[in-house]
Amino acid sequence: MIRTADVVVAGGGLIGCAVARELARRGARTVVVERGEVGEEASRAAAGMVAPQAECERRGPVLTLGLLSRARYGAWVAAVEAESGVDVEYCGDGILYVALTRADERVLAARSRWQRAAGLRVRRLGLGQARRLVPSLARPVRAVLHFPDDHRVNNERLAVAVARAARRAGAAILRRTPAVAVRARRGRVTGLATPAGTIAAPVVVNATGAWAAALGVPRGVARPPVFPVRGQMLVLRGEPGALARPLYSLRGYLVPRRDGRVLAGSTLERAGFEKRVTLGAMTDILAAARALAPGLAGLAFERAYAGLRPATPDRRPILGAAPDLEGLFYAAGHYRSGILLAPVTAEAIADLVLSGRTALPLRGMSAGRFAHRG
Repeated sequence: MIRTADVVVAGGGLIGCAVARELARRGARTVVVERGEVGEEASRAAAGMVAPQAECERRGPVLTLGLLSRARYGAWVAAVEAESGVDVEYCGDGILYVALTRADERVLAARSRWQRAAGLRVRRLGLGQARRLVPSLARPVRAVLHFPDDHRVNNERLAVAVARAARRAGAAILRRTPAVAVRARRGRVTGLATPAGTIAAPVVVNATGAWAAALGVPRGVARPPVFPVRGQMLVLRGEPGALARPLYSLRGYLVPRRDGRVLAGSTLERAGFEKRVTLGAMTDILAAARALAPGLAGLAFERAYAGLRPATPDRRPILGAAPDLEGLFYAAGHYRSGILLAPVTAEAIADLVLSGRTALPLRGMSAGRFAHRG
């Protein structure tokens, strides 16, 4: 058991390990404590989209930060791959967003307008163009938008790679070591309690995902309003290249892997911490998959699973210092943007922990924004 550190990161998912890697690279003695296995929760259950344009419905702080993170992603991934020796299958071939109904077409037309007005690249494709890119695409469809600058990554491999890179940078990662409570004295953090003992440290970063509100804090310190949103997914298996590019729609999405798997998802359910897979959700996901790409009907069903996204009341992350306890920081509540925002989250938290400021735009992300609700 490690007894002292400069920083203890509670949570060993992609966000926690990315923060630990960045802190360790800058010279901070960093320890990660993870209740289970590294990257086994939301990090593993995602589809791996680095897609602020496809996934943001409007302008706002998440889009602004997401675009910056996407711009950094290629260099960040290259560094992580070099440090870890793991190929994370980063692909920059864009995403096709498909309108299956007239109502869908109106929604996508509005999205296209505001994104073009913001200077972002969006192409409307003819059906022939779209089918040349993705031969399994349904016909007919109402419209197809191509977001050429949105990317994807194998998030399962990325979680492993970032954890290895964090260790190589000097961070220690303690598996099967739950974070129990933040310890403090006179308004300042003194460490993090675990079942194996307390790790003394002046800084704790809460990166515990959907469990962020469960981490104990001293009396008078507010817990972050983070709650789980279940997302169910299924995996189909075909030959490599069975689906050439990701397909999105308002009903669901399909994301290919290099090994021939195709991920189909997903649901948004307030089901607490229950990770059951349900027949109703699987039926809806399969129906959406077949509507998008009937050419994939011959793929084999491999498995189904569910993950818990860490959401906040306004669906924006909580990034930065706690307003009511010196030395406590949050890298929590990323909802559907954890894969996308990992690079900038790591940079911003390391900046704030080590120098007290960051140049990254964290407007609308502070923990203090919830203090005056209700």
